[in-house]
Amino acid sequence: MAALQSRSPKVDGEVRWGIIGCGDVTEKKSGPALQQATRSKLVAVMRRDVEKAEDYAKRHNVPRFYGDVDALLADEQVNAVYVATPPGSHLELALRVAAAGLPLYVEKPAARTAWECEAMAAAFEKKNLPLFVAYYRRAYPRYASLKAAIAAGKLGALKSVTYTFRKPAPPPGGATPWRLNAKASGGGLFLDVGSHAVDLLEFVLGEALADVAGSARGSPGEVERAVSLTFIAAGAAGEATWDFEADGDEDSLVITGDALVARCPAVMNGVDVVYERPDGTEVARETFPAPSPVQGPLVQTVVDALLDGAACPSTAASSTRCSTIIDAALDAYYGGRGDAGVPFWDRPATWSS
Repeated sequence: MAALQSRSPKVDGEVRWGIIGCGDVTEKKSGPALQQATRSKLVAVMRRDVEKAEDYAKRHNVPRFYGDVDALLADEQVNAVYVATPPGSHLELALRVAAAGLPLYVEKPAARTAWECEAMAAAFEKKNLPLFVAYYRRAYPRYASLKAAIAAGKLGALKSVTYTFRKPAPPPGGATPWRLNAKASGGGLFLDVGSHAVDLLEFVLGEALADVAGSARGSPGEVERAVSLTFIAAGAAGEATWDFEADGDEDSLVITGDALVARCPAVMNGVDVVYERPDGTEVARETFPAPSPVQGPLVQTVVDALLDGAACPSTAASSTRCSTIIDAALDAYYGGRGDAGVPFWDRPATWSS
């Protein structure tokens, strides 16, 4: 494989994106966001199955397609890269993007573990290149409003934070999806679904979670099926639980202050923030339209950051903190998630032992 020359990190005038891995997430969530953002164009896509890359390019009016990563990185029209492959490939691809001298926007979670996130961040810092992560709910007006209300003291002194996620297990049978393959994903559905909520907790509360402790349960040799977290943030005691084999559906966030309680029903896909008195009386309800495409608001902050130096709310630093919390919750279950010795995804005998 020929070495790639490093190119200038300067992005001038417009961001011209190349996508590595044009799978499902790029169809409606991110690909259209890259195309619709102001001063942003999607100019090339890459997928190992070049026929699928060609099909995507034709359907989405993308001028060029490739079946090879280096070919996309060598495209002189590409001045920023979005990686939308499963997390197991993120570190390797990120290092190649950094070596090519290009900024990166990468799908969440940024990698399988915190140490992989740290290695990615170090590579981009060394090259003085920006690295952004697709925790796109950070840019939703719904959560910006809740964050501002908490920061302004609308709830009073915070007392407790409770997040609950419950979802029935998918029907048995069929091939194991990559999200349940630890080598590809870094664990089970907690990495894919739960990472959004972990990241949002830190965002809306306005500070890093402290005194984090967690546990997970599942069957020996299989990825986790349920996770529990406890933490302290903004002076409040917090608890978060995820159950991916529940007998019903729930996805709720409750933040209790001594003046008001804030509720977000349907955290992942809802539109409301409800404020109540401690006795349960509703005093206000704010409703925010769901962004379409869902990554649109965050992608615009990435474009503005690249062109103007504006702030983007989802960075390598915030993403690494999120992965550190995930590791704390899953460390005991997997018999360690650090980089020493054999990676946990290659030793299922230690899982839930």
